[in-house]
Amino acid sequence: MDTLVYINDQFLDGKEATISPLDISVLRGFGVMDYFRTYGGNPFKLREHLERFVFSASEIGLTVPKAIEEMEEIVAGLLARTNFEETGIKVVLTGGLSEDQLMPDGEPTFFAVAYPFKPFPKIYFEKGIKITTECYERPFPKAKTIQYLPAIMALKNGEVDVLFHNEKGYLLETATANFFAVKEGKIITPKEGVLEGITRQVVLELEDVEEREIHFSEIESFEGAFLTSSNKEVMPVTQINHHVIPLTVQGIMKRFANFSKNSLQII
Repeated sequence: MDTLVYINDQFLDGKEATISPLDISVLRGFGVMDYFRTYGGNPFKLREHLERFVFSASEIGLTVPKAIEEMEEIVAGLLARTNFEETGIKVVLTGGLSEDQLMPDGEPTFFAVAYPFKPFPKIYFEKGIKITTECYERPFPKAKTIQYLPAIMALKNGEVDVLFHNEKGYLLETATANFFAVKEGKIITPKEGVLEGITRQVVLELEDVEEREIHFSEIESFEGAFLTSSNKEVMPVTQINHHVIPLTVQGIMKRFANFSKNSLQII
């Protein structure tokens, strides 16, 4: 079994789980999701992820039909029924069936998916990655929606990630992660117009970070850079477009690794 799905109060093999083609999530990309992973078989920052999931739903006018405690039990049920070395889990809320196939008017569907966690290649962490830049600003940046079309199009050429900036040239976030840079010995990260990542928050608590606007023109002066997300953890960036950036964030990577492995949440 490659995936296990909880949907309609059932645990099903991923190949057996279905959703209506008339669901507005399918027709219009209307819905929200969240993703987290396990360390040592235990989900990392589970409550924080589920709270953000509920918040994301409220941001676009949806209500999660499960209480956080019930979703925690569902996650426990998924993990109890799988034997993956480490697990990635997505919780998803669809917009529901739509009579006119445009506006949401049906009950949303909640489901959760568990599958083997696949780490990124070690060389990404040892040597750093190259990312490109594009102009794009998510319309609801605080909500983790299922609408990833700009990200998918930007990554079709095989890039590990792409850094978005707005029309004024201010850096935001990447297609799948939050962005940090080091300038004049100080860690900086965009403050507004970005998803409030759970891994991002851990870094804010572990390090002395300044949240501020960062302009595209500052890239040439970066002394280090890295991405944060549940699956990327703390991933160094050593090139943005044609600008090479020193690999200087190993200490941050180590501190996060120690924190994540020493802060296991048992459910």
